[in-house]
Amino acid sequence: MNNETVNVTPYLMYEGDCEDALNFYTKILGVELVIVSRYDQPEMNAPASYQHKILHARLESGGQIILYASDTFPGKTTHKTGGDVSLSLMFHDSLDRAKKVFNDLAAGGKVGFPFEKQFWGAWHGSLTDQYGFNWNVNYE
Repeated sequence: MNNETVNVTPYLMYEGDCEDALNFYTKILGVELVIVSRYDQPEMNAPASYQHKILHARLESGGQIILYASDTFPGKTTHKTGGDVSLSLMFHDSLDRAKKVFNDLAAGGKVGFPFEKQFWGAWHGSLTDQYGFNWNVNYE
């Protein structure tokens, strides 16, 4: 068996509102937004109206990358998952923080399953945020 560490990091694609979404997540989660590049690179041949959009960015927490994101190239559409993939957040220290994060992420979106204590003993809720991404919020 290979003993190398493997990290899986989600890469979210947006149709022009990536920076808005990442600022939304940054405010809620208290993480750092690092914008690596924008579409203003000559090699991208992006229209002038799109050059301020994000080509590559990441959210970091404690020096670790928690997700990558980008605006898709102008004219291309994104394909939301339709429910088969969710981003999961696990909280261990504060039920109040977990509740707040759930409610803040749900603002403008849709709650799939309310954040409540579950039969297995943990707190759990699911939602689709205002950008169309699915989240599970958990507290143990």
